[in-house]
Amino acid sequence: MQELVFQKSDKVQIYVDDRELKSDVCKALFEKGALLNPKRLDVGDFVLSPRVVVERKNSADFESSIIDGRLFQQAQAMRENFPSPLVALVGDTFQRLNPKALRGAFISLAVDYKIPMFFFDTDAELADFLYALGEREQLRAPKEQKVQFEKRCASMADRQRLIIESLPNVGPKGAKALLRHFGSIESIFAADEEELQDVEGVGGKTAKEIREVVEAEYDEKCAEST
Repeated sequence: MQELVFQKSDKVQIYVDDRELKSDVCKALFEKGALLNPKRLDVGDFVLSPRVVVERKNSADFESSIIDGRLFQQAQAMRENFPSPLVALVGDTFQRLNPKALRGAFISLAVDYKIPMFFFDTDAELADFLYALGEREQLRAPKEQKVQFEKRCASMADRQRLIIESLPNVGPKGAKALLRHFGSIESIFAADEEELQDVEGVGGKTAKEIREVVEAEYDEKCAEST
């Protein structure tokens, strides 16, 4: 369990993950007069109040976190610990995923996890946003605010759900429905198109694409080019 304390101050206080401390965002925040408190955070990159945590990603990291499932683990942890989590995306140079996959991730964050996304061209723009957000959250706050949160270890059910969420057109709700219906990942992968369509919310197109992913041979050259 982590505890962060915001003292009453005329300066904006931001708890920042110590791995971000040398970033351009933190340099800009420091120049604006923010009081930065470096700490190895279990959840998010910037904590601005008991309500607000921000996960910062650049384009490359956003793509990687979709591919390895980390994005939705982080989203779940933020949602469980903070009433108003946000994701900040810096840059728009995407090279590994097509627009459809990116759009699916944006939709999942907004609809499945209720986490707004904010888009920035530069880290300086993000710093301006964080500073303004900190002012809003803190300068009219009580004398002292405490934040307590913890990073949950992913259970077996969490890990199973994340694997199934990576299938085409399958979000958190669909993954749970598939796992409840078939009972295991192995059974889902063994199901044919007709059996998959027995699950509520799985249509013919989704069932076909799931089978294509499960049956396709791994092409390393194709993987390296994406």
